[in-house]
Amino acid sequence: MPHPPAGTGASGAHGSPAHRAARTRKINLDRQLSRILEKGAREAGAVALSPTLFVQAMLPHQEVFERDADGRPVEIPDGIGGTMRLLAREYSATNGEFTLSVRAGMEKGPGHLHPRVSRGIPYGGLARLLLAFIVTEARTKDSPTIDLGGTISAFCARMDITPSGGDNGRLRYVLDQLQRLATCVVTFEWETITPGRRDLKGEHLLVVDDYHFWSRAGTRTSEPIDGGSITLSARFWSEIVSSCFPLDFRKAQLFRGRPAAYDLYLWLTYRLAGMQRTGRPRIVVSYDDLHAQLGSHYQSDEHGVLTARGKKDFAYQVRKALRAIRGVWPELFYETPRGRIVLHSTGPDVEYRPPKKPKA
Repeated sequence: MPHPPAGTGASGAHGSPAHRAARTRKINLDRQLSRILEKGAREAGAVALSPTLFVQAMLPHQEVFERDADGRPVEIPDGIGGTMRLLAREYSATNGEFTLSVRAGMEKGPGHLHPRVSRGIPYGGLARLLLAFIVTEARTKDSPTIDLGGTISAFCARMDITPSGGDNGRLRYVLDQLQRLATCVVTFEWETITPGRRDLKGEHLLVVDDYHFWSRAGTRTSEPIDGGSITLSARFWSEIVSSCFPLDFRKAQLFRGRPAAYDLYLWLTYRLAGMQRTGRPRIVVSYDDLHAQLGSHYQSDEHGVLTARGKKDFAYQVRKALRAIRGVWPELFYETPRGRIVLHSTGPDVEYRPPKKPKA
């Protein structure tokens, strides 16, 4: 359970606005945790679905930029007297034989020297939450077309996100991540190497075939006021119909600002479901293997193996995230001996229920 910020006791509660805000956040968090622990996901009507392919290798935790030969972010004129960093056009993550690649959509650039620039790779906890929401809505309504609502504020309310305007507000961030998901192209690739043979197979898919987002009326900071809908591509629709696993959407919302905890939560419930299915009592996973699967990028060598410093930093973040997850999943049983995680079989967080077969 998070500790209250310093200075928010009896005397600090009536102190600075920052202290009062911190106190309010803690009260709200405690209420949220209490509601999660009181009822399971199915009882609370909070079951969501996540695509299986996106748990084998995951989206990045942070913004990804184009980099020059020296590894520095590439900067170009922004058209108004300053500079801007170019967002990455492509991102990839490899986990053993599996590689996830994401190619970003494009948008209008700042000038004639750069008429089109990358819109950016979907990243962070919000991109993951949006993906789960979209997939769940499509599966629940048995339709690849999802109505996003009349305004972006209404859409945020459905996801329990408090809307805020301005250049750095949540409304702008939500719309940005929606556009990134709607315009990206995803490649899944499997490579198997055996003596004398190399097998390579893969598939490209659009997440979304067509989309309509709220138009921006008035000033740059005014809320878009039209409507919104997206239609998933036939390939992606087929994928999520055949291969998803359940999760607790309340916990996904809780970890929206902590993508490491979000990824670990997905990984844990996915792996525990597999262990239950195969009867394995426990599994041991090294930090190097876990790092390859999550969307984090700590210091590693040319072979993708974590450096000593990278492993130390990654291990610290993993243990911190695991403690947060166990705070809302008390049955979770794991150990963290040096350099690895030992996960004991306790069953997934949300039990899988196969779809009902149509009546004859």
